[in-house]
Amino acid sequence: MLLRRTVLTLSLLGLCAAPALAQVKFERRIPENSTRIAEQTTRTEQKLTIAGMENETESDSRVTVKITVGKRDDSGNIRVQEKIESLMITTKIQGTEYMFDSSNPDSKGGSALEMLRPVHKAMAKRTSTTVFDKEGKVTQVEFDQDPLNGLDDAVRNLIKDEFNHDKIKKAANEENERLPSEPVNKGDSWERTNKRGLGAGQMLTVATRYTYEGEIEKDGKKYDRITSKVLSVELTLEDSPLPFTIKSTDLKATESKGEMLYDRKEGRVISASTSVRIVGDLTFSINNMDLPSKLDLKMETSSQPKS
Repeated sequence: MLLRRTVLTLSLLGLCAAPALAQVKFERRIPENSTRIAEQTTRTEQKLTIAGMENETESDSRVTVKITVGKRDDSGNIRVQEKIESLMITTKIQGTEYMFDSSNPDSKGGSALEMLRPVHKAMAKRTSTTVFDKEGKVTQVEFDQDPLNGLDDAVRNLIKDEFNHDKIKKAANEENERLPSEPVNKGDSWERTNKRGLGAGQMLTVATRYTYEGEIEKDGKKYDRITSKVLSVELTLEDSPLPFTIKSTDLKATESKGEMLYDRKEGRVISASTSVRIVGDLTFSINNMDLPSKLDLKMETSSQPKS
């Protein structure tokens, strides 16, 4: 009997100890004096029906970025420079197509979106620098040139949010906070809410649940796998130049999936991908006239190391 109790006690102790041994802490590190190249892709498909009239939009972008990390200064701050190596954008709206390729930036078409070419030309040449403090928080965002310089007022107002230093800094910190600061076990979940700018003052507030799925092996290396699912979305307008307001929305994420691979040795997310489909009703208001509308929006994003 004593032997059984001893074995049972040891077994229970083993069960209690096992989760502690399996815990993982996602410690963010920024390797000094390092350089890497990443490729980011985005695809958007949108069908917006306003007062019975359908408007369809498709957009694809691919950007290659060279990321150079400097050396920490005496205060613990470190500067991370991002330089765009290549940029390709294709957008289709109601049968017309706009294309931009940084390797041939002046090749023009007949789309009404040609007004954005000066913006994309400026983006393709841009170098941005993000300053992190010793705690890993983004404290400053700098551009080597003003991407809005020389644009006419209409275009400037449409895209100004994309180059707003404070909004970029806030979005960067929210991205860094996707991972929890406390240790987690396989199967643990946590939730985060963040805002995504869609341009022209359109803000999408997204609540997401993340789950730690454990360790996997890929291409001969071990990574921690985190999956994600969108729980709720809300669309609003903030300081928008658009000639309407949003009176009400009832939107839902009907399809959603995401994955991040975290490298403990490097202390960062190596790759990430998300896909979400948002559908539902919304009501626009123009000159005190309500326009019942329907939205079907699918967004896919991916960030991968480029060999």
